[in-house]
This record gives sequence, C-alpha cells and structure tokens, in this order.
Amino acid sequence: MAAGTSHIRSHVDVDTVAGLDSLHGVMEARDAFADRVQIELVAFPQSGLLVRPGTAELLEAAVRAGADQVGGLDPAGFDRRPVEHLDAVFAIAGRHGCGLDIHLHEGGELGAFTIDLIIERTRALGLAGMVTISHAFALAEVPEPRLARLVEGLAAQRVSLTTVAPGNRPPLPLAPLRAAGVAVGLGCDGIRDLWSPWGDGDLLGRAALLAWRAGARRDQELAAALELATAGGAAVHQLDGHGLEPGCWADLSLVPAATVAEAVVAHPPRSLVLRRGRVVAGH
Repeated sequence: MAAGTSHIRSHVDVDTVAGLDSLHGVMEARDAFADRVQIELVAFPQSGLLVRPGTAELLEAAVRAGADQVGGLDPAGFDRRPVEHLDAVFAIAGRHGCGLDIHLHEGGELGAFTIDLIIERTRALGLAGMVTISHAFALAEVPEPRLARLVEGLAAQRVSLTTVAPGNRPPLPLAPLRAAGVAVGLGCDGIRDLWSPWGDGDLLGRAALLAWRAGARRDQELAAALELATAGGAAVHQLDGHGLEPGCWADLSLVPAATVAEAVVAHPPRSLVLRRGRVVAGH
C-alpha cells in the first residue's frame, strides 16, 4: 500500500496437504485491510491438479468458501493432460460464474496450443472477459503468423494477460497486443516469498524493470510501461472508476518527478498514497 498499490490479485495455494488453510488465512488478511486495499483471491493448484487427486474438489470448495477466481497451472507441462485440466477448471468457473486465472509457463508451440484450448473453452462456455492468462511466455516465442492468430483469438474472447517482466524469458509482444485491444496488466509474482526474493509490491519499480527489459528509451515508451501497471491492471481487474479524470475514485500516488518518464526511471518512494480519496500512506 505504501508503494501505491490499491488492488491486488493474490494466488493462494490450494492442495491436498494444506487444504483450504492458506485460503482462510489470506481471507483474514483481506478482510482486515478491506478499507485500504481491494484484494481478489485465486484458488491456485500450485502442486498440480490432476497429478494430485482431490485437488479439483478443493478448488471448488475454495470458490464456495470465498475465493473470487479459480486458477490453473501449465495444463500440458505440469499435468500432462491439458484437455482434462482445462475442462476441470472451466467447469468450476461455469458452475459458479467466477473468473479464471491460468498460469502458463509453457513456451513455444506447446504454450500456443494451450492458449488455443483456453480460447476455445472461453468461447464455448460464454466466459468472454472472465479469463486471464498469467505469463503466457509462448506469445513471445512463436512465429509472427502464429502470434497474429493467437492475438486475434485473445482479443475476440477478451482474454486478458498479466506479466511480471521476467528476467529469464523474452518480454511479451506488447505492440500487437495493444493494437488488438488485449488487456495486459503488470504484477510482481509474489512478494519476497518462498517463490522469489524479487517481488516487493512496487509496481512503479516493476514498470521500470519492464521498460528496461523492452529496451525503452523514449518518453512515450516509458509511459507505456507505466500504463501496464496502472490502466492495464485496472482493465484486467475490470475496474470502473479507475483513472485521473473527474469523477474517478481518487486512487492515486504522488511522486517527486517532473514527468511520467522520470517517475518510471527513478521510481522514487511515494510521497502520498490515496485510496478513494483517503490518505493510506505518506504525508
């Protein structure tokens, strides 16, 4: 919150060892800070879905218990049964009318194949606008004609994407995604947890990292990186009222910078953070 984050989508591990304990713990944190940050929870099969029998039932129980979305994880690369994996999580979403957020690290044509499956199921179940693919590394690793078909399908079903500006994979092809109107948000992929020491919840700093990875030099390129951390994230969350226009929520941060480009490059500490017009951090 001190870094200006007003909305969080958190993937909470649900498996046959921990059950729903982690979910209940994070729900307590969500409720405790509800007046200062909006937290959306994804029931996430971090240990696999089909390879851990009983996990699908736990994911559905998590949605009943208060998780906002159901997650998936590398349906082909992890579970080795992509059709069954996706059928299971889409069925839960269809029964409960909730969204999906699927972590997809699978690269190349394997990842592209999985994206096709996701698009097909989104269309078949009428879930347009309710599905997010996190990472989607394959989009940066397929030939242009293949990419164009994938982007067209994503745009048609309003499937959104999230990225973390990964250091070990090529960045997403942002220009064609932007041109097609595909919503892309920027995130941290954990905050100094067991997964990675590099997340800190500072999306302005993450925008700087994304811009650096993309080779940004010009002011408008730096501003485009910030847009993923602000308007892009709001589009993924489908937030009405986010922005800097009259009548918006007044969720905003002040920074000591003369331009947007300088704010991205320097990503200084936030001088003041407002949520719904109320000071939640800074002075």
